[in-house]
Amino acid sequence: MATTTDPRITQTVVLYQEPPIKPPPMLTAGPLAWLRNNLFSSVMNSVLTVLVGALIVAVIVSFINWVITQANWYAVIFNMRQFMLGRYQADAEWRVQLTMLLIAFTIGAALAAWGRITRFFALIIVVIVALAFVIPVAIRAVGVVPPTYLTAGSTELQSGSSTETPLPNVGFIGQAGETVSLRLATDLTTSDEALRTLHSFGDVAANLLRASAENRLTNIDRIAVINAQLAEDTPNFRTLTANQRAALETELGRLVVPEPIAETLALNQTPISYRVLRGTTFEPILEGELAPDGTAATVTLPDSGWYILETTGDGMGLLETHGIYPHLQRDFSRLEELDEAGNVINSAGRYQQYVRMTDGFITEEIRPQIEGRDVPMMIIIDNQYRGDRTFNDYLVLYLGPFLDLINEALLWIVIAGAVGYIGLGLINRFAPASAKQRSSRAVAQRIAWWLLLALPVLMFVLTYGLNPILPLTDTRRWGGLLLTVMLSMVGIIASFPLGVLLALGRRSKLPVVRTACTLYIEFVRGVPLITVLFMAQLLVPLVNQDLANVDNVFRAMVGITLFSAAYLAENVRGGLQAIPPGQEEAAKALGLAGWQVTLFVTLPQALRLVIPALVGQFISLFKDTSLVAIVGLVDLAGISQATVAQTEFLGLRREVYIFISIIYFAFCYIMAALSRRLEASGSGAARRV
Repeated sequence: MATTTDPRITQTVVLYQEPPIKPPPMLTAGPLAWLRNNLFSSVMNSVLTVLVGALIVAVIVSFINWVITQANWYAVIFNMRQFMLGRYQADAEWRVQLTMLLIAFTIGAALAAWGRITRFFALIIVVIVALAFVIPVAIRAVGVVPPTYLTAGSTELQSGSSTETPLPNVGFIGQAGETVSLRLATDLTTSDEALRTLHSFGDVAANLLRASAENRLTNIDRIAVINAQLAEDTPNFRTLTANQRAALETELGRLVVPEPIAETLALNQTPISYRVLRGTTFEPILEGELAPDGTAATVTLPDSGWYILETTGDGMGLLETHGIYPHLQRDFSRLEELDEAGNVINSAGRYQQYVRMTDGFITEEIRPQIEGRDVPMMIIIDNQYRGDRTFNDYLVLYLGPFLDLINEALLWIVIAGAVGYIGLGLINRFAPASAKQRSSRAVAQRIAWWLLLALPVLMFVLTYGLNPILPLTDTRRWGGLLLTVMLSMVGIIASFPLGVLLALGRRSKLPVVRTACTLYIEFVRGVPLITVLFMAQLLVPLVNQDLANVDNVFRAMVGITLFSAAYLAENVRGGLQAIPPGQEEAAKALGLAGWQVTLFVTLPQALRLVIPALVGQFISLFKDTSLVAIVGLVDLAGISQATVAQTEFLGLRREVYIFISIIYFAFCYIMAALSRRLEASGSGAARRV
């Protein structure tokens, strides 16, 4: 309270101080309040939340553990091109790359015209691209490539019905300047407990050693458990039924504990003689004797190509090698190649290509032979990774090579998208706040619309060709994601106008048109897509022999288009029925013709109403293209089936199908996100306000 001594002023002035604003209680606002109201609102909800949360965490942890320690991702890494392009011509691959950049450029331009990328989102993109380049470099600098374990000697190893003898010669590929080291792995052969910890690449005999030690120790542990259970079951205190006790005694009688593997075979107890030979000349570049003390012998490879490791010894040795890694063999045909002077560079014929699994090193040098027979080689079928991987091995063998494959493409995609976003952003720099800005925004949106309309045409022309400007490509070689995208794009674009016409035809007042459209829609919706695809591939050529010359890809596109149009017609018809009759009556009262009423009044409102249904149909169409694998086309699903059928990648269905599931999910999520963005803009209502 404040007063004054001036006699002329008799008013008393009271000054009130505002009380401080206190934040709301933590349990009534913010994240804790949300958790309390939605997940822990009652005892039952709390119990369910804890149980479901524990289940989700357990599943995620188990999945991550499987991804790192057990999953074999070589099927994805070494077939990446097939997953993306199938058998698309290598000399025309630049067209697909240019198409990819055009897509990224158009997406960037569309974002600049109708949206805005926040700084936080742009920072995330930059960080992702930077990590794609930094992580492989860091892995190569810090990570250590795991060794390969090979057996040597003359002792025969027998375990159960399996019998293996170490190979005296084994061929491997190497790169000039690399170092190869050999030593006896004495630290793994001191006992069966140490031998069971072997985890890395290994030949069949090395894996048999590890499995024998593992089985022996497992039997010992199981015998101890059974004896403990039988000892607890006494006449005075029965813990087992008669049947249970009999089953345990029978199992105990079957269990056999052999002598210790490491001691019985005297692993690494005798010296092993070795030679490393150049595969073309059989010239020794390293030779000597590996002592049981574990001393290593090293050599630097003089050339790139084939080498041979020869080993001899009286006993059995387990070698730890670095620089000798498994590879896979690829067979392919090559046309004759000439230089500018007309000289033959490579003659036509069948060739073998050998790819090292650890880093993708490739050689086409002819595989060496001894006495007219091919040298046994370090093929991945017989020299797979044994045991559970460490995190270091996962980074070095899988994550690093995978990022090396995608980082360059990712960089160019981001650059193309940034150029499109910045280029169109110069026209539409700020949000429309004045008439001047509205005009610039309209120009930017018009340019983006033209880019979106031209993109499908450019994609098809670049991919297929346009005589005489671009030679036509062989559609029989299309495959992978390329074929999936092309089938989906053509199906979506071609089926949309056809579906609209069918919807309008079904609502027509002409009985013939209405009946024909109704019969077509009901017939197509009454049969599965695979039936339509079989009809397009097999039955149509029987009707007209000239159609047998049409490529299978185009026949599949026609079948998918006709099938999808029937479903789109019903979606559009549902939107037309939702339009109030007063809209059409008011338009006719203004003197508009029937086609004008449909084109400018009812149809735009109907399409905006059914955006979720239309996008849902497009997503379903994208996934349904996987059915073309049944009729002989190798789309993304077809490539997956072909990949897991290869001898090198048998049993890797989980890894392959998880990979393509991620691809399908990414494309479908993008379409769903664009649909939600379009609806949020006000286009999801019958009339925009």
